[in-house]
Amino acid sequence: SAHRHVGCVMISSPSLLSRICGAIAIVFALVLAASLVLMFASVGIQVVARSLFNTSVLWLDDILMSCFTVAIFTGIALAFRKRAHLATTVIADSLPENAARIVGRLIDIVSILAMAGLAWIGIDFAQGAFGQFTPVLRLPLGWVYLIIPVSAVISILFILETQLSDRDANA
Repeated sequence: SAHRHVGCVMISSPSLLSRICGAIAIVFALVLAASLVLMFASVGIQVVARSLFNTSVLWLDDILMSCFTVAIFTGIALAFRKRAHLATTVIADSLPENAARIVGRLIDIVSILAMAGLAWIGIDFAQGAFGQFTPVLRLPLGWVYLIIPVSAVISILFILETQLSDRDANA
């Protein structure tokens, strides 16, 4: 059938889910790239400021910490989409095809459960962080930490996308 239920959402075709995930992946990749550029620029400016001018640009530390957090969690989600996490490939690749498929599904189930737990904890963590601020710029940390539950939910979506595309390829 061309229709699949994912949770309580009906996906009319695997290509729709792939297109949605593809669009999200592009946004995440752009956010990751921007975070990395800002991180490297912040570190470079700090090195120059400290070595040449014997001073520090304190507010860059706020940017660096925020970008580091965003880069980690967007990278985690993108790695699930590319099946680039170590356990998803190394363990399954060392087994015969049928065993690899079963172990791969088990790894995905464990990953979904871990990401669901991370989403749950991340929501609580982000909510609590709205009362905390970066030291210099006084930015609410809750906005930075929202990437934790968001990336966890997107990771689950990417895992489901992979499972559905694997199932369609084997059908």
